Amino acid sequence: MALAETTIRRGILIVLGVLAATAAGLSAGKAKRPKLDVPYVPTHRQAVEQMLTLAGVTEKDYVIDLGCGDGRIVVIAAKKHKARGLGVDLNPKRVRESKQNVKKAGVGDLVEIRLGNALKTDVSEATVVTLFLLETVNVQLRPRLFAQLRPGSRVVSNSFSMRDWKPDKTLRHEKAYSNVIHFWVIPAPAGGTWSWQSRLGEKQQEGCLKLEQDFQAVEGTLAFGGADGVPITKASLVGKKLSFSAKLRASEEVELAFEGVVEGDEIRGTQKFSGGPNADTHPWVARRKPVDLAGRWQIRAPSGARNNGTLHIQPDGGKLKAVYVRDSEPDNRLPLSAFYVWGSSIRFELPTRRRSLAFSGSLGPDSGGGHVGRENSDRQANWTAKRLAAEPAPSRQ
Repeated sequence: MALAETTIRRGILIVLGVLAATAAGLSAGKAKRPKLDVPYVPTHRQAVEQMLTLAGVTEKDYVIDLGCGDGRIVVIAAKKHKARGLGVDLNPKRVRESKQNVKKAGVGDLVEIRLGNALKTDVSEATVVTLFLLETVNVQLRPRLFAQLRPGSRVVSNSFSMRDWKPDKTLRHEKAYSNVIHFWVIPAPAGGTWSWQSRLGEKQQEGCLKLEQDFQAVEGTLAFGGADGVPITKASLVGKKLSFSAKLRASEEVELAFEGVVEGDEIRGTQKFSGGPNADTHPWVARRKPVDLAGRWQIRAPSGARNNGTLHIQPDGGKLKAVYVRDSEPDNRLPLSAFYVWGSSIRFELPTRRRSLAFSGSLGPDSGGGHVGRENSDRQANWTAKRLAAEPAPSRQ
């Protein structure tokens, strides 16, 4: 009887061991499955063609498709437009399928496929980024696009927007997922105060352009000879190309039209005078005096005192990064949802339970300000910034 009981117990232990090992294997298998933020829906081939045409893809381009699915966008970009490409997907099954399609199309010398996360992919070498993700994922990706892509790089998305980063173009297409394709161009950082010398009337005068920038949207004022500035009109910033107009009253009304290319702290282009003694097109070279934004900035938003605090901006590998400390939580450094710098124009986004609270405006040497509100909301309030003294260095004992 004792031998029979021992045998039964051993059998039970063996079965339990097998069940435990099976459960562990199933658990490990589940752990290996990627968590996909976006379901796989292939882009219709006609929509792919339109996306690549809208982005103006040529053999000079390097196309990165984030969430590449079966790889069709980079395959078509290579086969039809001779462009180099990289497809990235989080799903191993899609990666295997993409690699098979690359081989089948005979474009292995131009296209690479990688297993990876779109939100962590280095896109700095891309001239074109293609997307068929969700709006929520696009918005998470947006700071990386601005931080890594060079001005003039293009972004094209099947159906889904970037919230209040408005598209440069939106094209209706019946084969796109929601019948639209959105297109953006990464803008040059043009915010700040620009100056140059121009002949206006009988004498040489200093021109002064003050620009504020939020994504590719620019607005500002133009003045000559220290006079009050007048608002600029028809302002446009597409990649590095800046254009705007203004009307001035000298001895008679003069209309000016400016076009130029932004390269760092210099704009080179033309200024066209219509009316007045200098009516003609003249060369235009404007230069910007950089503002050092690094430091601590006291932020005040009258309509939202609970969000008053200090913006800490620090250099980081040639770029700037920032954190926020609310006055109500002095020991908590809050990572921002996003932080953008365009010359002396900035935008920073505080995470909240609802959509981020977006502060956009400009900083000068000692002060600044702008508008604050939730993304895609028309309700805006003013905010102000004041530079604070540097934090004292910790004492050494």
